[in-house]
Amino acid sequence: MAMNFENYLKDSKTWLHKVCTYLGIEDEQKAARIFRAVLHAIRDRIQHAEAIHLAAQMPIIWKGIYFDGFTMHEPVRIRHEDEWLEYIRSKDSGAEEADFPTLDHAFYAFQDVMSFLRDHLSEGQYQQVAQALHSDITVPA
Repeated sequence: MAMNFENYLKDSKTWLHKVCTYLGIEDEQKAARIFRAVLHAIRDRIQHAEAIHLAAQMPIIWKGIYFDGFTMHEPVRIRHEDEWLEYIRSKDSGAEEADFPTLDHAFYAFQDVMSFLRDHLSEGQYQQVAQALHSDITVPA
């Protein structure tokens, strides 16, 4: 199988442009940081097998970003939505004040990313991810 890096880049950039649209921002760097932060939070919250199934539906470059910094551990225990939003903020590599100045910003970013995932993953995969989050965490249907 030939490696076509141009197509990998194109597919990943297409996802990024769509994420920008869902987030309602034009700054690709900011959108990428937000998307990465939410993906990392989800990855850390769900079971490892589920994390792998989620990654299988991503463009290859986003798979690498998704697994960057991954370690095998029990899923983080989060019971309340505010705790979840703070966890997302903590995954933003020092830019949380710029990207998520308030928990409301984190909430809407999470909702937008989940809406994107709902529209770009299989329905079954999206439902498995949504159900793996605590019932106190609001996710788009």
